[in-house]
Amino acid sequence: MIHILKIAAVVIVVTYALRLINAQSDLLVFSGLAIIGLAFYFLYNVLEQIVNQLKSKQ
Repeated sequence: MIHILKIAAVVIVVTYALRLINAQSDLLVFSGLAIIGLAFYFLYNVLEQIVNQLKSKQ
């Protein structure tokens, strides 16, 4: 259940960061891209934990 909440949080963060990318300021655009990059890194770690949990149950 906690993994689903983490994935939902990543989706919400990416959605908000896409608003920053549409901004006029270059600083906001680059910060939006950085946030999206960190969110995908976090998502990768969560998916890796899920895969490791599934492997350990076998």
